[in-house]
Amino acid sequence: MASVFDLSEPYRNHLVPVLPPGRGVCAVCWRAVDPGYRLCYLCRIAHDGYGRRLAEVVAPIALAVKRQQLAHELWHYKYDADERVRRRLELRLAAVLWRFLGPHEAHVAAAAAVPRFDIVTTVPGTRPRHDQHPLVRIVGSLVGQTRDRYQPLLALGPDASVEGRAVHVNRFRAPQAIRGHPAVLLIDDTWTTGGRAQSAAIALHDAGAARVAVIVLGRHFDRDFGDGETYYRQAKAREFSWDTCCLETDSAWN
Repeated sequence: MASVFDLSEPYRNHLVPVLPPGRGVCAVCWRAVDPGYRLCYLCRIAHDGYGRRLAEVVAPIALAVKRQQLAHELWHYKYDADERVRRRLELRLAAVLWRFLGPHEAHVAAAAAVPRFDIVTTVPGTRPRHDQHPLVRIVGSLVGQTRDRYQPLLALGPDASVEGRAVHVNRFRAPQAIRGHPAVLLIDDTWTTGGRAQSAAIALHDAGAARVAVIVLGRHFDRDFGDGETYYRQAKAREFSWDTCCLETDSAWN
């Protein structure tokens, strides 16, 4: 049976790293932003509306560049017509998350100002399914670092079907209070605008979570949008490494 290393190592050749903190990078979602601003437009709107109810930190593993391999896999692991394809991609993406968490979960915890995450959960899917969402299987069963801490804390709320990708306080709900005010690590597969993940973070905070951090497998990225091509070329020049993450300072890449 293939190991985590065997399944994840081929990604080194095509994953595009997320740029570290600095000018031209949104301090929340890591997209390209005008160098004169700390946050992109959507993150500013969310921050102005919801402030501390949002996630304390967001950490994408890599850029899910439009029409490239990771973006392709993040769609097909959920929706491909062939179940064998879905399960194969599920295992591969589980290996990516497993390998990232090993060296970098501690960085995410430190950025969220907690020693560790007591609970791990996932952002619920909003499309109807006849089976368990594959992200639940990845986090709740396949990945060694998360399966013993996984709890299905979130359910769809009354605004789950609202169209658009903005933050909605009632998009998700936490049916039970989170006892003991723990820190929660929230896993999502794709961040496009952040509406789903930040709506989930609000629900977790409102249920009693002291801190919420988000790890995302792929940060959706369109090279043709705004300063995307400049950002993309800078990111590609760094090359992806399992030893670094976007939360580390620029010196860690040198």
